[in-house]
Amino acid sequence: MESLTLNMISRLGRQLLPQSLRAQFTVAFLTLALLILAGGATAVYALRTSNNATRQLTDERLVRMQNGQDMVQRTLLIERQTDQFLTTRSPEILRSSHAATVEQLEALDQLVQQLTAANSGVAILDMHQSSQIFRNTANIVAQLRESLLQTEVAFEQALEDITGRLTAAQTPASLERAMLLFDLPQAIDSDAVQRLRVRYEQLSRTAGKSEADAQAPDLFSLRQRIINQNVVIKRFNEELKNEAGTLVALARAQSNAYTQDYRAALEGLVEDSNRSQQWVLIMLGTSLVFAWFVTRVFMGRHVLVRLNQISRQLRQEHTHKTHLMMADHGNDEIGNMARAVNQFLEDRLQLEKRTAQLSIATERLAVQNSRLEREAIIRAGQGHVLELIARSTELTEVLDSLAHLVESQLEGMMVSILVLDEEGKHLLHGAAPSLPKAYCELIDGIEIGPSVGSCGTSAYRREPVVVTDIQQDPLWQDYRSIAAPYGFRACWSTPILSHERKVLGTFALYANTVRSPSPAETQLIELATPLAGIAIVHQLTEKRIRFMGDHDALTGLPNRTLLEDRLKQAMLYAQRYNRLVTVVFLDLDKFKLVNDSLGHSAGDELLKTVAQRMVECVRRTDTVVRLGGDEFVIILFDQPSDLDGVTPVLHKIQEAILRPIHLSGHTLHVTCSMGLATYPADGSDTDTLLSNADAAMYRAKELGRNSFQFYTSEMNNKVQGKLAMQDGLRNALINGEFLLLYQPQVDLQSGQIIGVEALIRWQHPELGMVSPIKFIPQAEETGLIVPIGDWVFHAACRQNKAWQDAGLPPITMSVNISARQFIERDLIDRVKHALQETGLEPRYLELELTESLIMQDLQQAISKMKALQSMGTSLSIDDFGTGYSSLAALKSFPIARLKIDQSFVRDLPDNENDKAIATAVISLGHKLNLKVIAEGVETEEQQTFLRENGCDEIQGHVFSKAVSAEEISLLLQIPRLPQSSRMLNPESEEQQHGRKRPGHPMPGR
Repeated sequence: MESLTLNMISRLGRQLLPQSLRAQFTVAFLTLALLILAGGATAVYALRTSNNATRQLTDERLVRMQNGQDMVQRTLLIERQTDQFLTTRSPEILRSSHAATVEQLEALDQLVQQLTAANSGVAILDMHQSSQIFRNTANIVAQLRESLLQTEVAFEQALEDITGRLTAAQTPASLERAMLLFDLPQAIDSDAVQRLRVRYEQLSRTAGKSEADAQAPDLFSLRQRIINQNVVIKRFNEELKNEAGTLVALARAQSNAYTQDYRAALEGLVEDSNRSQQWVLIMLGTSLVFAWFVTRVFMGRHVLVRLNQISRQLRQEHTHKTHLMMADHGNDEIGNMARAVNQFLEDRLQLEKRTAQLSIATERLAVQNSRLEREAIIRAGQGHVLELIARSTELTEVLDSLAHLVESQLEGMMVSILVLDEEGKHLLHGAAPSLPKAYCELIDGIEIGPSVGSCGTSAYRREPVVVTDIQQDPLWQDYRSIAAPYGFRACWSTPILSHERKVLGTFALYANTVRSPSPAETQLIELATPLAGIAIVHQLTEKRIRFMGDHDALTGLPNRTLLEDRLKQAMLYAQRYNRLVTVVFLDLDKFKLVNDSLGHSAGDELLKTVAQRMVECVRRTDTVVRLGGDEFVIILFDQPSDLDGVTPVLHKIQEAILRPIHLSGHTLHVTCSMGLATYPADGSDTDTLLSNADAAMYRAKELGRNSFQFYTSEMNNKVQGKLAMQDGLRNALINGEFLLLYQPQVDLQSGQIIGVEALIRWQHPELGMVSPIKFIPQAEETGLIVPIGDWVFHAACRQNKAWQDAGLPPITMSVNISARQFIERDLIDRVKHALQETGLEPRYLELELTESLIMQDLQQAISKMKALQSMGTSLSIDDFGTGYSSLAALKSFPIARLKIDQSFVRDLPDNENDKAIATAVISLGHKLNLKVIAEGVETEEQQTFLRENGCDEIQGHVFSKAVSAEEISLLLQIPRLPQSSRMLNPESEEQQHGRKRPGHPMPGR
């Protein structure tokens, strides 16, 4: 029946349609082509629509997410820039920083407008309000900081004016009030200012009113205003940080909202693509059914077979979800159709692949955003910790900041940082912000060992110790009872090591669950532990440099730097309470014999033993100082008016030193000679007391040694010699008996002369060449150093200009400034006059200052140094390491070079202490972007050590002694100085010792 029906329909179709197969194919395929064209158009349209939607979606969402990230970064940048308002002391820098901050705020407002305009999920009003409050708060902080700077300038000017007038009065009462006003800048609260005000008013009533008293209350009010303004600035700065946190949180919420919106849009796009595929498949199926019907009815069995094959392959591809290529059906219409189906299937496969790739990209983008946020937080925290270290912040604050950073990235973990004590046996509390205080007190001071929990064992083994279960691990057997009350179950400890692999402490993480560290936690520990090590090493290095700067490297006693300070304090106390101060100048008898016979090592051991015995003989309030060699000074503090009370102490010191000392298989009995001078009877200043005590000591040696002598006026024979020296100096200045020699300063890398140091000599008509050691101190005392210094300025600048006019390479002329010169009010004008008169450009003049000179009046010194720098001259610190300047003050000096004192170079590279000091000074100078020059370099071993440790420049006999201007002219014509030979014969040993400098600088020495 079915066959009969098909035959009837086929005959009817042949009658209605053209008889030729081509015509039948044409009619059939025209109909079929319409269906295929519709399906293909639908597929192309769906594919293009999907691609356009994907591109538009990606561009729009990525721009929004980037805007969110930019908002976070700009907010954090504005916060850091605003923090700089609190540290700058220059109104110009403040205003320029504020202008930059205003630009960032305007950009931030534009980002806020862009973000809120395209968002409906985050509260727009909150973001606008937070941005406006943040902007207003930043402007307020800048305005308050500028007002504070103006108040501070007014305060400093008023303080300098009032203290200057009080000091000029030269009365005990005015000096005491001036000293009280010096303490006013250190007052940090209202109570301290009020106490100083009350004390000052009491002193004023006692001494009577003066012109300075009329302005003193305004000074205290200015200081009170500064304190109040500081409080307000800090409060607004905290508000700024809170608003910054709010903005960052809103921006991150906005970014998360965009991410969720992006994911939802992609899911919708995938669904639309799937629906388009279904419609395309439906149309293709319809086309295939129609094609089967047409072929069965109109085209015969040979066409239907081919079409059936295509249909079966399509069904198989749809059923098994695998892509199959159609068989080759020739070049006719059926073959073309098969190829079109293949192309369609490939397009659909590409669409599915792109859809899958977009899904994977979305997931990766979300993971990457989370990782980038975490890395940004870690980098910001890492930078903050390094900034605290660079600012020399207290170690506890630095470690607390590091602990907070780690805990913010690890959920449920608590950080503990322990620091190894100086003996290397106990661990001390460093930082543990989240651990209970009682637990921190229990483990503070715990001794390291092979089975001392996690931290003690880690420090002992010098390797990480991971304890996953405290209750089961044998390392915690003796300490489980300590950890159990607080619920600690896991503890992972890592030793903090220096670059020399020495243990500095431990970094530990505590958990309340039994667990092991994850890779992310291990990575964070490896990041945090070196930071803790840097902080600890920085503190130890600063402490060591400060100690070495004012203590003797051999004995550990205070050195000459602290002597004057301690003696002045004792004299002030004695003056206030009507007491006495006794200065004992002590010298070991025949110490040179010990060095010559047993060697310098034995001599050093002898000095350390004697120093320890002297310290044990005096009170804690007394001071034992080593001047150098075998010379010591003892300051006996708060002595009664009866000098007989000093005798038992002296006998005790003599007996202690006389006790047998065993060195190198020898038993020594050492004696000493002592000279005593008492304040105020034997001198009213430190130099006079020391000089008189020295004279008394030499008198004791003249009388047979192993005794002590009190100073008497008969011992003052040297005074006559000083007077003669002073008269000779006046005549020398009038008669032109001074001359300058010049010692080259050489760049260690290029070997070229980059400058010279002007050194003064006195060509005495009777005594011959006089060393500056002998006449510079006298010039300082009489004030002749000022006109002598003016002569040095003019002569040195004139000579440098002459070298330049002769066509020689331009170099820098270094001239020393003495303390007496530096305190002159017209010092700036004197230097300017010398430059103008000689025509030398200021950049070719360098002024060398000493640490002790600068620290006498720090604020005034910095002011003068800045004035000299503004002229164009460069500044350097001479004899660095022998003074007592703090690192905090050093970074404020407008200097270009540090000069390592020759006392630290003389024993290089054999003396370990000198090596440590030299390398520390070089490293410190480079950290402060300063050039470092070493003086007194006399051997190639010293030169090699300094070059290998990064020293920039040197001067000394290894290249040339101090020579005349003509010889410098010859040296400047040499392109590169030899590295391994001396240019000129060195001075004799006696002249070298004569060039050693006293405790104060010598201008053009």
